[in-house]
Amino acid sequence: MLNPRPMTDSITSGREAAAGHAPVAAAAAPAEPEAKPGGNAAIIRRLARGYVYRQWPTLAVAIFCMVLTAAMTAALSWLLDPAIKEIFLEKRRDMLVLIPLAVLGVIVLRALTTFAQQALVDTVGERAVADIQRDMFANLVHRDLASLNAVHSGQFVSNFIYDTTLMRDAIVRGIAGIGLETLSLIALAGVMVYQDWRLALISVVVLPGVGWVTQKIGNALRRASSRGMAETAELSTVLSEALDGKRIVKAYGLEAHVSRRADARIGMRLKYLLRVVRTRAAAVPASDLFAGSVIAATIYYAGYQAMHGEIGINHFASFLAAMLLALQPVRNLTQLWATASSGISAADRIFALIDEAPKIGDRQGARPLQLAAHGGAVRFRDVGFSYRQDTSAPALEDVTLTIPAGKKVALVGPSGAGKSTVFNLLLRFYECDRGTIDIDGQDIADVTLASLRAQIALVTQEPILFDESVADNIALGRPGASRAEIEAAARAAAAHDFIAQLPEGYDTRVGEGGLRLSGGQRQRVAIARAMLRNAPILLLDEATSALDSESERQVQDALSTLMAGRTTIVIAHRLSTVLDADRIYVMDRGRVAEHGSHSELMAVGGLYARLYQHNLNDGETPG
Repeated sequence: MLNPRPMTDSITSGREAAAGHAPVAAAAAPAEPEAKPGGNAAIIRRLARGYVYRQWPTLAVAIFCMVLTAAMTAALSWLLDPAIKEIFLEKRRDMLVLIPLAVLGVIVLRALTTFAQQALVDTVGERAVADIQRDMFANLVHRDLASLNAVHSGQFVSNFIYDTTLMRDAIVRGIAGIGLETLSLIALAGVMVYQDWRLALISVVVLPGVGWVTQKIGNALRRASSRGMAETAELSTVLSEALDGKRIVKAYGLEAHVSRRADARIGMRLKYLLRVVRTRAAAVPASDLFAGSVIAATIYYAGYQAMHGEIGINHFASFLAAMLLALQPVRNLTQLWATASSGISAADRIFALIDEAPKIGDRQGARPLQLAAHGGAVRFRDVGFSYRQDTSAPALEDVTLTIPAGKKVALVGPSGAGKSTVFNLLLRFYECDRGTIDIDGQDIADVTLASLRAQIALVTQEPILFDESVADNIALGRPGASRAEIEAAARAAAAHDFIAQLPEGYDTRVGEGGLRLSGGQRQRVAIARAMLRNAPILLLDEATSALDSESERQVQDALSTLMAGRTTIVIAHRLSTVLDADRIYVMDRGRVAEHGSHSELMAVGGLYARLYQHNLNDGETPG
């Protein structure tokens, strides 16, 4: 499942979206501007110091292997000198075996060190990416709900998979380029200078041209890669929505529609990826053009020297071999900047994600929420809030609610009235724009988030279950709980009997989103989780509205047990479930329209009475 997002789906629902209060998902990620050299250097330093250098023992061994590989590469070119001189020119029989054995030994050692350095460098790259992904995920789950809702989860998936893959390639190629390729060039240049320093000078002429071409190609590649990454994020969004909405897609016959959306995104992504492919493909031929001109000039000058008896064939052969072997490091270094450009662009996006601080957190001097025995009184005082500051219709406006400790209070009203927003603000998923919310007289803005949320248990209309065992899902209510405590919570939630009948009992995996369980079973597992949490404040967000009559009866029995002695706030669609509430608040357009008991509100004959009559006309039987 590409778009799990349990932390964001629990409260903010379609009810507020229908009223125009829900946050708007971000549009396509904009193309990134070309980074300045200083910016690139800062990103590279952070990547190296923060993640690559953590693997310094492995990196040190890899560099040692690179030194040996470079030395063996240079030795191969140098061995041509004695081979031609001793075997072909001087006809020495003793060297006919010795020199080939030396060549074979050098090749075997080079193969071993090449394998070792490549495996070690890949290990460094994979571990660095794993550390980056851990930091990304840690930041993601601690971000506030507003920032999570501002970006589609498909874009986060793109960061985790596509961007980190580009970073891994840049790390691996970067280490290899700085290490093996540079060392090989130095070693081969040493052979070239040793054989003929004048010929070696000709080779230096090509370096400025190669550097200029490499920079131009790298800049073009960075621009194309940035757009390609943005389109990858958009494609991830389309795939997430198609898979998450698969039931609607099938029910409404939307296969052609979602296919067209995917085709459009795939086409745009392909456009930029092909631009990346073409740009990257130009790197090697461009460097080869410069290298070819140097080789031609070298052969001409060496031939001129040979005609005048100034260079021997053995020296020239060794020199030419070193030059030809140096072509591969030059090619690799040319491609390195192309790969690094994509990796730097990806790193820029990833570090921006890691660096984004949550807008909601513990204020300076925040203290743990302290509740007295049998405490948990909740009060909203003149609370106002808008999901978007540019809207003329706030989600809540001057809302005052009083929920005494241990009492059951219901929030009812039409869709978009602001009921779920009350839960969002009480849990500090969002900060209220004005007014205060306190629990037992303590402003929730002045207490630590962890202590606030530890005192609250939440049961939603669509229970969030993870693809783990039943026991693991219940234990999320209080991590570290024993199996006996988990089973006790399940019994209290009327869930033990059906759990015991599952193939592996409490160890049965529930499947993606709990799909291996029925709706009623999922809800009772969620209630068991709330039971285990044993929090003094309970929030029920239409916990039975999606269930059939039999499942609702079982869940209501479990909820009755759960609510006993707890401060309970219920969002209700079926008014028959809240007739016994100590107080009912009727909300409309972000305001409290009425409040009182069921009988008092019916006597008034206002909005609540109309809603209740509407429920009866829909066939709901009063409890």
